[in-house]
Amino acid sequence: MPRNPDIPRADQRYLHCPAKTGNTYAKIEIGSKDWFDWLEQDETRSFAFEGFNGRFTARKESKKRGNQYWYAYRWVNGKTTKAYLGTSDNLTRQKLNEVAVRLAQRHLTLKAA
Repeated sequence: MPRNPDIPRADQRYLHCPAKTGNTYAKIEIGSKDWFDWLEQDETRSFAFEGFNGRFTARKESKKRGNQYWYAYRWVNGKTTKAYLGTSDNLTRQKLNEVAVRLAQRHLTLKAA
């Protein structure tokens, strides 16, 4: 569960984000044109992803040259772990799941330490 309950949430198939009006949620299929368009919007800054084998919060960060990249963050025992996701066009269902697994493995390593 994300720390901020208002953050858009993504599962294995859909992004669920609050609609601009009312108490409803828009549902966007991950990997669709609408998904990639949503990722590229200026107001899109983050979302929470929960896959079958892990979870994280994704954040879009701008670099000095104006390029924007996505990073995955997960908090473990008061420590933050970070993984590179790539540009918006790389955020496929497969990529999200790969990074979720990688962060879950780090979580287990840190938990055991």
